[in-house]
Amino acid sequence: MKPLMQLKKYSAELVDLHHTLALMQWDQEVRMPRRASEGRAGQFATLSGLVHRREVAPELGALLAEAERQKEGLSVEDSALLRVMRRSYEQNVRLPEDFVAEFSRLTSQAQMSWLEAREQSEFAIFQPLLERLVVMARQQAEYLGYTDHPYDALLDLHEEGLSTDQVAGMFAELQAPLVALVKKFSGRLAPLSFTAPFSLTGQEQFAEHLLVAMGFDFSRGCLARSAHPFSSTLGHHDRRITNRYAPKSLDFIFGALHEGGHALYEQGIDERLAHSHLDDGVSLGIHESQSRFWENVVGRGRPFWQRFFPELQQAFPAQFAQTGLDDFVRGINAVTPGLIRVDADEVTYNLHVLIRFEIEKGLIEGSMEVADLPRVWREKYRQYLGVEVESDADGVLQDIHWAHGSFGYFPTYTIGNLASAQIWEAYKQYDPGFKQTLGVGNLAKVREWLVREIHGHGSVYLPEELLVRVTGAPLSAQPFLAYLEEKFSRLVD
Repeated sequence: MKPLMQLKKYSAELVDLHHTLALMQWDQEVRMPRRASEGRAGQFATLSGLVHRREVAPELGALLAEAERQKEGLSVEDSALLRVMRRSYEQNVRLPEDFVAEFSRLTSQAQMSWLEAREQSEFAIFQPLLERLVVMARQQAEYLGYTDHPYDALLDLHEEGLSTDQVAGMFAELQAPLVALVKKFSGRLAPLSFTAPFSLTGQEQFAEHLLVAMGFDFSRGCLARSAHPFSSTLGHHDRRITNRYAPKSLDFIFGALHEGGHALYEQGIDERLAHSHLDDGVSLGIHESQSRFWENVVGRGRPFWQRFFPELQQAFPAQFAQTGLDDFVRGINAVTPGLIRVDADEVTYNLHVLIRFEIEKGLIEGSMEVADLPRVWREKYRQYLGVEVESDADGVLQDIHWAHGSFGYFPTYTIGNLASAQIWEAYKQYDPGFKQTLGVGNLAKVREWLVREIHGHGSVYLPEELLVRVTGAPLSAQPFLAYLEEKFSRLVD
């Protein structure tokens, strides 16, 4: 068998193993009984160690080397497979098996600890495990290696080549304009508030209705509940998402749109890439561009609700019978500095991410201690957003990412926001009648363009290369800032 064919077989085996781990993760966050947490942590440690052993086997290194010697004349997809598997191999061989197993065990334990701490709004419950996670994240950075800053190694896990200096530069470019936009638009749009609660059944049904309209294929995916919404891939035809529901919140709408955007990306990957390392979104930044595109650019726009607001009124007459379309659209876009990142408007959202970036950088470089996080969190929210944090649940415990061990993930949300604005400009050039397209609910036209331009390629192209192919330009803050200025100026007129 030719080396490339052997490599594809090896890739399929590793993909199967990682999907098995993903199934265990999905079950833990959705259905697993709490007293099973210690047993599940042991299962994660065992299986992660075994998977890692296959990922660093000399056999794989030899196959990669032999295939690379014969790579001349390979297709774009096969060359990409070699590139992606080489990158994964080089990362994995730097991590000892015992470390991988223990980190997997610890993150499994930490997720249940985070859930309990959040429910009780008591950071002290989660603090000991988070301290251990930070120590291991620092060690992970040392194992992986870096040139300038240990946080670089963790950023690179989520966005290839991303550095601390680049993230700092991105926020330096954004911070002053965002602060100015917050001052300009804050308080000028009346937020929505509800006295009558939304029924849980009604929320779930409307969320599912929106997902179907977007094109989410329920024969290849499902929707469940979890404490923190997420999307997960368990196979080429098994893309799962979760959502959360609150009695007097529109989280059920925007959580569904956000996670649906992630899932559509995965469901749109071409069948020819199935069961390989290429059957995945190319980076978290590009992934977040898709979730933020559907949640905000499309899902908070008037054309979208021109089609779906009458159905929302019909589903929830007690909440919306007396509300007009324009008041609704202004309400879901109200610029109101607040405590919760996932509920934040588009203008303030990236300030939430900036706070997390500064905290993570401090934790990884050792200039900040875990024990100080509640105090630091309060200070930064007061400084950047002018709000007072009253509880740990609405403060330092609101996100699950650290319990997952996902340090370096948060900046990809801002990258996704910037990329989504550029992608939107490219789509409008393709479809000058986009307002009518969305106004009649023709979301299939939008999805099909995204599949053709972005989703179908999976991980074939590097993130920056893909963005340039789609938009004609590398990542930039200016299209996003222009999008915010134009959109909110129109809303407040």
